[in-house]
Amino acid sequence: MVESLKLVYDERHRLHRDPGDRHPESIWRVESSVEALRASPAWGYVEVVKALDPDYGAVLLAHDLEYVEWIRGECGRGFHYVDADTYVNEYTCDVAASFAAVAREAALRSVEVGEMWFVLARPGGHHAGRRGPAMGAPTLGFCIFDYVAVAARALVNSGYRVMVLDFDAHHGNGTQEILWEEPRALHVDVHQRWLYPGTGDVEDVGGPGAEGTKVNVPLYLGSGDPHYAWVLDNVVERARALFEPDVVLVFAGFDAHRDDRLTELEVTEDTYTLFGSYLRDLLRRGEVRGVVAVLGGGYGRGMVSSFIAFVESLLGVRERPSITPASPGKYVECGVERVLRMLERTSRTYVR
Repeated sequence: MVESLKLVYDERHRLHRDPGDRHPESIWRVESSVEALRASPAWGYVEVVKALDPDYGAVLLAHDLEYVEWIRGECGRGFHYVDADTYVNEYTCDVAASFAAVAREAALRSVEVGEMWFVLARPGGHHAGRRGPAMGAPTLGFCIFDYVAVAARALVNSGYRVMVLDFDAHHGNGTQEILWEEPRALHVDVHQRWLYPGTGDVEDVGGPGAEGTKVNVPLYLGSGDPHYAWVLDNVVERARALFEPDVVLVFAGFDAHRDDRLTELEVTEDTYTLFGSYLRDLLRRGEVRGVVAVLGGGYGRGMVSSFIAFVESLLGVRERPSITPASPGKYVECGVERVLRMLERTSRTYVR
């Protein structure tokens, strides 16, 4: 069992809210998750950590100044929608900048000390690109600042190789845009095909000099635990072994669960247990030096049970399930093979 998990929970997340509580990205997601975790046998291995003060220097690692100034101006206007699905209020930017700061700190500490962290960040992050909506998306998709991209930039700037694993059901277009031309950042994104924001095709492999470091796995509607087990064995682990990252950053979205109201996948808690166990084993075997997860999506009650499954498996409280893998289809199989060959060539270029 790994000794402990540093859990970033800060009540200031409550300041970012829709006063009518109509928006799916709401306070209950974090509060219900923490309440359930307190009742779990994993709680004895959790150390609760507060977020840091807002740090826009951290934010600027991933976002252009023009965008940051614009969104801060929007926050200063109080509660309103900045696009069709993303709201802000007078607290939103400082709350997001607080979680950006702690994501950077967690990433650097994790890789230096060998720790596991989970950052319960709100508002969301992975759809926010360098200048706002990313890769042609029409909106920010509930997101303001990209915490995982901030952490990745901080690590790369410190000389580390980074793997981003995003298993949110929606493609992490913001993270991918920000890291598109960065060969020292591997981004593996497992998501539902044709779902918002509509990006993340298997043919999207990274910019010049970074080809193969962006690995997209678009899964068909109805994909479930067997398909995710196949992806873990045949994509995630193979990419990691080729790239040899120092740290894994996880955008931990739990909206692939079969009970989620915004997606059409058939995942159960077993998939999140499988992924948590995998990450724990990487750290225990010394194959990575740190693991940092940041809360992603999840908009139904399955989010809470999936979060618990993931955390319990990270800590070794819940056993790794036995799932018989099933191929997600030839389109993904063949596309991934091409991308992994590119990754192998690119990784050789950037030897340690």
